[in-house]
Amino acid sequence: MPLRPATETDLGFITALQARPDYAALVAFDPEEALRRYIMSPEAALMIWEEDDQPEGFVLICGLGNADRTLELRRLAIATPGQGRGRRCLAELTDHAFGPLNARRLYLDVAADNTRARAAYERAGFVYEGTLRQAWARRTGDYADLALYALLDTDPRPALQSPSGGSTS
Repeated sequence: MPLRPATETDLGFITALQARPDYAALVAFDPEEALRRYIMSPEAALMIWEEDDQPEGFVLICGLGNADRTLELRRLAIATPGQGRGRRCLAELTDHAFGPLNARRLYLDVAADNTRARAAYERAGFVYEGTLRQAWARRTGDYADLALYALLDTDPRPALQSPSGGSTS
């Protein structure tokens, strides 16, 4: 099972991943205390994404239990980006959100200058909905515009493709 609930033993992996210097302008940082609250919260799902039984990333989904069935993808980080892992993680995530979590809508915001992530979300079928100007105070000290994206349960989702172009499903 590549996507599983995070546990206390995963906090070191999550903290180290979100603290990477190359993620300072791309990924918000939550201290371990906040991560523990997400693990315990019935309104959030902090999850580990694995390949070959090794953690390769994490996702944070908020809004569980909302009557409108709208979920927020609050965080997604991959340990080794640029190798198709983000694409595979997104496929697992959307299957989970629209399957077991029974979402009607999954939305997110992403730094507008994070072109790699934006391209991955668009390839996964997310639709650009607008920009929030200078809405996020980054750890790097500047403010970033946030691009808003959403995916509905009725939206088509492209077939997952491996980096070599073959189907992985």
